[in-house]
Formats: sequence, structure tokens, C-alpha cells
Amino acid sequence: MHWSDAVWLSAGFLAQGLFAARFLVQWVLSERAGRSLLPVHFWYLSVAGAVLLLAYAVHRRDPVIATGQVVGLGISLRNLRFIVKVHRRIARLWFVFWFALVGAAALAGYHLGPNSAAKPLILDDFWTTFGFIGQITFTGRFVVQWWFTERARRSVIPRAFWYLSILGSLMLLAYAIAMLDPVIILGQSLGLIVYGRNLVLLNRAGASQAASPVS
Repeated sequence: MHWSDAVWLSAGFLAQGLFAARFLVQWVLSERAGRSLLPVHFWYLSVAGAVLLLAYAVHRRDPVIATGQVVGLGISLRNLRFIVKVHRRIARLWFVFWFALVGAAALAGYHLGPNSAAKPLILDDFWTTFGFIGQITFTGRFVVQWWFTERARRSVIPRAFWYLSILGSLMLLAYAIAMLDPVIILGQSLGLIVYGRNLVLLNRAGASQAASPVS
């Protein structure tokens, strides 16, 4: 293994650590409140994790994972625009900020390490198609969340977010196993636990509201 491969493997695991941390924070706060919450820390950690995982995916020449991170990064920045109160003129620069982060991550992933371009990821037609469908499903959860957020003009998370998370995560886990990618395997395995727990909290909160007497 070349030194650059070890560096990028570490970067990939760090990205998954950040993604796990965002849901850990979300999980702890949701457990305390007894309902599913989405704190601002979730989006900061999402941005950091997406940048790192994008660079890692570009280094591996994995278009499936890279595409998901590009879209996810943009949606995370958009949610921060609603949560963090900034000057309107600065808020309009979110696209510029997104483009800069995507560009920096892509350049780093492509050029750092002399052997990176010599070892492209080899995908057959089935797993390429399957992986993209899984990534569209997984990333689609944020598109759905974005749509609800735009309608409410505040950051919200619908129940469909968690269902899409579970379905997309299962598909990407299968894809990662086929690609022998330990970074994605670890991230998707841990995520399934958190997604399921949030659905439990949502169902519990819904049942409690239904059982409450109407005053």
C-alpha cells in the first residue's frame, strides 16, 4: 500500500466519524427530548464530512459516492443558511462557498498521491447502476428534507427522510461490500442503527400525541 492510500483511507474513516458524530449528537438530543430533533451541529458536521468523503471518493475514482457528496454538501449549506442568522448579502454567496469546497475537495482527491490516477475503481454495469440508484435514494432524503425546509422557511426533517435513509443505506451497503470499500461499509452499517431509532422515536411521539386528550 502506497503512503497516499493510507492517508486517504484515514481521511475516509475520519469523514465517516464526522457523519457518525452528527447522528450521535442528533440521537442524544432526540432521546432527551423524547422526539426526533435536528440541531445545527448536524449540518456543520455534515459539511465537514461531505468535503472529506468527496475527496476520498474522487481519489478512488468512485462516481457513485462522489455524486452523493456533491449534492449533500449543497443541501447541508442551504440548511445552515436557514438556521444561522447571517446578512442576506452573505447568505447569497452559499453557491460560491459550495463551489469552492467542491473544487478544493475534488482537486485534493485527484492530485494528492502519485498513484491515485493509476488505479481507477473498476465497476461493472450492474453495480454502477445499482450504486447510483442507491445513491439517488440516499441523497433523495436530503432533497425531500430540502423541499420541506423551503416550504416551511426553516430547517425541518420529515418522516420520509428516515425511510429513505434506511432504504438508501441498505443499497449503498450492498454496493460497498461489492466494491470492498471498508470506509463506506462502516459508515452505512452504523447509520442504519440511528435511522431505525429515529423512526422509533417518531412513532412513539405520534402515538403519545394521538393518546393525549383534546382540551
